[in-house]
Parts: sequence; structure tokens; C-alpha cells
Amino acid sequence: MIPQFPLLNVTDVVFDEILSQLELNEIFNLSICSLKTADIVRCHLRKSIRYPLFVDTKEKNGITFGFIREKERVNMMSIRHEELYTNQKEFEEVNIKAMKLNVCKYQDHYSFFVYPEDEPDAFSLVLSHIADLFREYIKILYCNSPWMMSCIGLQNSGSLWMTYAGGDECEEFVKLSDYELETSIKTGGLQLCSYLSKDYNFALTREYEYVRVERAPEARSYDVLDVAVRSKEVVFDQSDLVSKSLNNIFKIWLENRIDRLKFLSIRMKSYKEFLAFIGMEHRISDTTEEVNYKSYTGELYQLSPGKRLRRDDGVIASFSYDPNTQILNFGVVDVVN
Repeated sequence: MIPQFPLLNVTDVVFDEILSQLELNEIFNLSICSLKTADIVRCHLRKSIRYPLFVDTKEKNGITFGFIREKERVNMMSIRHEELYTNQKEFEEVNIKAMKLNVCKYQDHYSFFVYPEDEPDAFSLVLSHIADLFREYIKILYCNSPWMMSCIGLQNSGSLWMTYAGGDECEEFVKLSDYELETSIKTGGLQLCSYLSKDYNFALTREYEYVRVERAPEARSYDVLDVAVRSKEVVFDQSDLVSKSLNNIFKIWLENRIDRLKFLSIRMKSYKEFLAFIGMEHRISDTTEEVNYKSYTGELYQLSPGKRLRRDDGVIASFSYDPNTQILNFGVVDVVN
């Protein structure tokens, strides 16, 4: 017989120490033992949690909740469709928001099984429990369908830190405007992971801290500008840009028409320096000082040694081109009075 530990009978000091030694997924598992346990755990979680919470809705037959620890995902709970259930799984009864549910082990976490039509209610139930328990809302969303941003927006008055939209497995064509509906939760960062065709409309209606476009090999300068006009940081991992296209972007920046933009990284189709500098040679100077730009996501991008571009209002941008990767990085670094 395994001896039982009277966890709920220990002093507050001891309980606080126990919680401090547990990971978030272990705290979550403890909280669903009973309604009483959930209340006690919540009362003792006085400090803000260190790791951002995520929800992944990209899977065809399930939704996963968890957190990011040192750039690695740790799952806490998932919702699976009923057809995935096998008789070999043993159920355990838990309590979520005063509702008794049967869950079972699924890989490295607990999961409960629902019919597809019940998935929205189950999603809201788990999302609400996580928010109440940790006093934090979901910060990262992985989704194929923009309707998930509306689902979260109905329960969360704040904003997401990052949304990863689409991917290889996403077969549905989604317009960018569908992520910006009135009911959709706002997101500081937006990463578009699906292939985007030549005629894709990149015009934004909301402002962003960071927008990354993974696969748009036919993107032109006007596509980049559509994103740059409302974003502080813009990354295009693929593009159809050549030196003349870059020259156009530089000119528009010099005219203060994309003043919100602080950083731009583009993988060029081709690059010839003299073509990129036409008409602005007198504004460009060499720099040997090493300058890096730390992005919204924490990545470091090298801006120089390279070139400097000075605007009439004294704002200076540094930029450098790496012929090995074909990537050009451009970032605002200084204001000279």
C-alpha cells in the first residue's frame, strides 16, 4: 500500500515551498484534483508565473494547452476528439470549474475526449480554468484558422504576445484581414507560416510590434511596404526583391512614410549595391562599428559593419547585406540632433 501524504493539511509555509518546487504542468495537475484543491492552489500562487502560456489549435483532432520553458513546449492538457479514444486508456475523474470530467494519460499529459461539436465548450472551460489558476492569459497561439482568435478574444480582454498562423499542414486559404476582425484578440506579433502567393494582400488594419512572413517567394516591395507601414519590425524569410525594389523602400523611409518601422530583414532575390543606392549616394556612409539589433522575439540581427543611411530629420539607420545568406538587415539605430 502506497502511503498518502496529507498535502492539504500542511501549513501555509510548507505548502508554498511545495508549490515553488513544482513545474506549471504539475501545479495544473494538482489543481484539477478537486474544486477545493484548485482554490487552495490558486490562493498560494501569489507570484506571476515565469513562462508564457500557449494554446495549439493546429492539430486536426485536438487542442493542446501548455507553456514555453527555455524555448521548449511543455504540455499541460489537451482536448481530443472521441474517435481517438482507445479502450486501453484508463480514466481518472478530475474537477475543472466545478465540472467533473473523465481524463486519461495522453503522451506526456492528461487529455479528455469530446465529440467535435462539443470542442468549443471544452476549449472555453480549460481556457477559463488556466486563466483563473495562474492569473495569466494565454500569450502564444498556434492556429490554422483565424476563428480561434475570436474564441480567445471573447474571454480575454488583453492581447497575445505572438500568433503563429498556418503552416505546411494548413490547406485552407486565409486572408490576412480574417485575423483582424473586430472580435479577434489583438496580438503583438504575427508570424505567417503558410505559403503565400503572388497576389496575396498584405495590407494591415492593426498595428503590430513584429510581423514575420515565412514563405512568400514572390513578395515585392509593395508587399513589404504594406506590412511595414503598421509594424515596428518586419521579417521576410523569402521574397522576390531585387536592388531596385530595395532602393524604393529606402526612398520611402527617407520620406518619413514608414516612420513606424524600426527594423527590416529580407532575404533578397538579388542584390547589387550600386543599384540599391541610386539617388541617395550622398546620404550613405560606411561604418565599421559592430551594431546588433535585438528583435521583439529576442533574436539578434547584425546591422553593421556595413552602411549607414541618414535622413533629413537626423534619424540614422544601419544596414548590412550577407551574400552567403542573401539577407539584408536594416534597423534604426540613432537620432542626431
